[in-house]
Amino acid sequence: MIEDAENRSEGRFDLPFDVCIIGAGPAGITLARRLAGQNRRVGLFEAGGFEATAESQEVYEGQTAGTPDYYALDGCRLRFLGGTSNHWGGWTRPFDPWDFDENPNNPLSGWPIAKTDLDPYAAEAADILDLTADTPPPDMLGDASPFLPRLFRFSRPVVRFGEKYRQELSASKDIELVLNANLVDLRLDGNRISEAVFRSYARPDSFAVRAKLFVICLGGLENPRALLNATSQVNVGIGNENGYVGRCFLEHPHAPVGKVVTREPLDWMHVYAPTPDTMHSLGVLNFGLRIGNEGQWNAPDFYGPLTQQPACDVPFDTMLLAAVNGEAPPCPAHFSDALIACEQKIDPDNRVVLTDERDRFGLRRMRLDWSVSEQDLKTLRVAASEMATLLAKRDLGRMKIIDWLANGEAPQSNQLWGGNHHMGTTRMSADPKRGVVDANCRVHTVNNLYCGGSSVFSTSGHANPTYTIVQLALRLGDHLDQII
Repeated sequence: MIEDAENRSEGRFDLPFDVCIIGAGPAGITLARRLAGQNRRVGLFEAGGFEATAESQEVYEGQTAGTPDYYALDGCRLRFLGGTSNHWGGWTRPFDPWDFDENPNNPLSGWPIAKTDLDPYAAEAADILDLTADTPPPDMLGDASPFLPRLFRFSRPVVRFGEKYRQELSASKDIELVLNANLVDLRLDGNRISEAVFRSYARPDSFAVRAKLFVICLGGLENPRALLNATSQVNVGIGNENGYVGRCFLEHPHAPVGKVVTREPLDWMHVYAPTPDTMHSLGVLNFGLRIGNEGQWNAPDFYGPLTQQPACDVPFDTMLLAAVNGEAPPCPAHFSDALIACEQKIDPDNRVVLTDERDRFGLRRMRLDWSVSEQDLKTLRVAASEMATLLAKRDLGRMKIIDWLANGEAPQSNQLWGGNHHMGTTRMSADPKRGVVDANCRVHTVNNLYCGGSSVFSTSGHANPTYTIVQLALRLGDHLDQII
């Protein structure tokens, strides 16, 4: 069933839930559906309504600091049913197995789980996301390459969780979806959450919700903000005894790195990532290097193949000369863009912190501190250089690396940006002194509080996070069902 917190009756939530889920984006909705399938009584509380509104988005306002400039915080997230799936581009793929391992080039790396812990949920995640078929990736490099071909799969049409699952949520007897319910506090009884406190927009009174278990699924920025604002009983915020809540924010730095002219026409977007041996020998982190037509891969209906071009018999040297002179491509299928989205080095100083400014509910707003490191820039430089060298050595084509990267200069804001992927701020760790949640996404210091979504990522890899978010939510659902 679906109801609006604005219209709640007195005592409406006196009966405790089995699980109270806070946030109805990909993680929250997936988790609720998983638990409902096990006949659990689930409360799903969403801060927005069915559509975006100015009053809801305004709560997301905050400050940013660092280099390069980051997006406006009320623009890179959406605060209504379905969450940020409402502006998701549909790109997805699983993490690589080595993304879960410790990497000497990335201190603090290593998850307390392995890819094999998520693999059982692959098929269900693909079904939830309506993904295109899983097929072998195209590969122009061939054998004995330091790069592995990688396939992105696409949600087409893009799954908007609020739209896809609204009717199911409305008809569910096990899920009570409550809209316009803004979390304002978490209250402790010993080392357990006793209740979550909410407010709607028009009414000044708050209401409390009790449950056996609580899960916050508010996104990679709001999860830490909610914990840091929960200071009515713990001065430093709930789960922050070791100072890690909000730290280790991760993004995927994106940068166009060059132009490519190939001897053979391209009919598909190619994506390459380094082998583990390549990463370690070159001292870089993971990355996805895309070769194709950037204008096409940014189209809303793109799913891998490039627009077919007429056959062209212009000599390769002539095409290359046109590229050097900046002339119009005589054979468009032979001319490509190169872009890298890379794993980011874990840095505790990349973080969410609270400011003295407060939102309409009296909660302190956030400042996001985000900067790219020399390790991040090294990954971009080395990846571009190695690909350019490989294309030339194998005479597959030629790549001109963009000037700022080739010259070792610092990027400007229009040369490098984030992917709107907010990760790492309640990171998963075996050691409570190095993170916020354990291998089951439970906050280390609170027996019945869990975090869902990409805030629990220990590392970022280079893959877009939605697929892994859904896998983790399914796994968390199975775990919670066992312990209720």
